[in-house]
Amino acid sequence: MMIVRYISCLVFCALLSTPAVAGIWQLETTTLPPKEEYPKGVVPEDFEQILRAYNTYMYAFAESNFHAMADQLDLTSPSLRWNNQLDVIDNFSFIKAHILEDYSYSDVSNISFITNAVGDHILWVKRSDKNSDGAELYKSYVMYGFKHINEAWKISSIMNMTSLRSPF
Repeated sequence: MMIVRYISCLVFCALLSTPAVAGIWQLETTTLPPKEEYPKGVVPEDFEQILRAYNTYMYAFAESNFHAMADQLDLTSPSLRWNNQLDVIDNFSFIKAHILEDYSYSDVSNISFITNAVGDHILWVKRSDKNSDGAELYKSYVMYGFKHINEAWKISSIMNMTSLRSPF
């Protein structure tokens, strides 16, 4: 299974960028580790901002703060299907209310932090969405692409393996 995940990461990196993959690092969690455990060759501030953007995005979903979710997205990216914040709010509020009813949190595992030669970053996670009792609602591998936009790192692409989509 690990080899399939590794090959998938390489394929996605190749598809999303012309430059070769500069590095793939395995992470235990999306919580910031101590600085001495940061991936070598990655700008520490970038790594911190990317993990904060991801964690803010996921925490905002759990709290139904869809405005904060939208703030983490690069809505100018052609890789995202939402045109504006209202689209994001409509989409994720529908998913939370009707598809992932009683969503409480997500467990993540098999986390890879990937960077290419020009400094684009991808966070690849196996995500298990849980309800308040801890029962699994949905499971998938998700790839989050990040771009540096206006002094901040934003999510510029999201690709789910087993897609979870609202009808909007």
